[in-house]
Amino acid sequence: MRKMWAICRMEIQRLLKKRQSYLLMFAMPLLFTFIFGSLFGTDVEEKMIVLFVDQDRSVLSQSLFDQIEENNTLFEIRKSSSKKAKQMLESKEMGGAIIVSKGFQERMLAKQAPNVTFQHIPEFSSTSTITQILSNKLVKLKLEVLASNKWSEHSGEVWQVMFERLKNAPQTKPLAIDKINIDEKATAPQMSGISSSASGFSIMFVMIVMMSVTGTILEARKNGVWYRMLSTPASRLEISTGYLLSFFLIGWIQFGALMIFTHFLFGVQWGDPFAVILLVSAMLFAIVGLGLLIAGMVNTVEQQSSIGNIVVVATCMVSGVYWPLEIEPVFMQKIAEFLPQTWAIRGFTDLVATGGTLLDVLDNVAILLVFSLLFLFIAMRRIKFE
Repeated sequence: MRKMWAICRMEIQRLLKKRQSYLLMFAMPLLFTFIFGSLFGTDVEEKMIVLFVDQDRSVLSQSLFDQIEENNTLFEIRKSSSKKAKQMLESKEMGGAIIVSKGFQERMLAKQAPNVTFQHIPEFSSTSTITQILSNKLVKLKLEVLASNKWSEHSGEVWQVMFERLKNAPQTKPLAIDKINIDEKATAPQMSGISSSASGFSIMFVMIVMMSVTGTILEARKNGVWYRMLSTPASRLEISTGYLLSFFLIGWIQFGALMIFTHFLFGVQWGDPFAVILLVSAMLFAIVGLGLLIAGMVNTVEQQSSIGNIVVVATCMVSGVYWPLEIEPVFMQKIAEFLPQTWAIRGFTDLVATGGTLLDVLDNVAILLVFSLLFLFIAMRRIKFE
């Protein structure tokens, strides 16, 4: 254990002794965050407008509109006719429209999937946010209808009586729908340009640094340090674990410092601390695994740095680090599903933009851990220990 920590401490000290390391680790990400966040930010007072087309004109469709409108700090919703909404979307006067088709209430009462769609122009960059809020409101409405139907079966009165009571009653803990925190994300802080840039460029520059530090294995093998360590009483497991731990801690030092800087300099709220710790840790394991994978496929530090940086920049572009994933072509969006940055960005979006909790990012964490295991498995088989 002491030998493992000695290797870890040596690698961390070696990196932090270089002054240029601070430029790459901290100054450049903060500069890019400020520039891109200011250029493409959404920190404006005017809300985006989303149309609401009610073709059903029923009690439940009106209730859906009221729930979306209530305590909504993200966008303004306006009622519109089908014809007008179509014209405004075609002329790109509006970014999107929620369409509630005829038979909505009938399908809800029959416990069938509600026929609600969200139509938007290709340039609309907040699709995921709108659809997530709409999905949450539909779940809440479905639970209220289910509770009203159950009450109607036992009381003999029409379901609308209890539905109105649930609709107008304050949110209290005895209600099952209150335990799901349906409205929590709708009232969370909006994902601003600065917040989006902070998470995206922090990920990118952590990856760039990891491409550099994981190359120390190649450097150690080149100058003979690797072979001298193998000749010591330290086992291969201790040596490899020491290096892995150093890479992981270096990543945490960088990302943790960037989180603190962006919070105090730009007001970025990173969300639930426990969820952030778990998400960042899973992401760092995936990044370290990718760096070691590349190190196992090349022969020199120069090759590791050049190939690694190309991979980082290219994959960050595809995965939505620079711009919203929704504006990319469909084939690029499909490619993005196989990149770890995509799942990290989605996790941070859940935490920062929608006020998500640990449960909301567990799927992202699980997928990042799968990436980690895959990358590390292949890397450990390719890195030569002799």
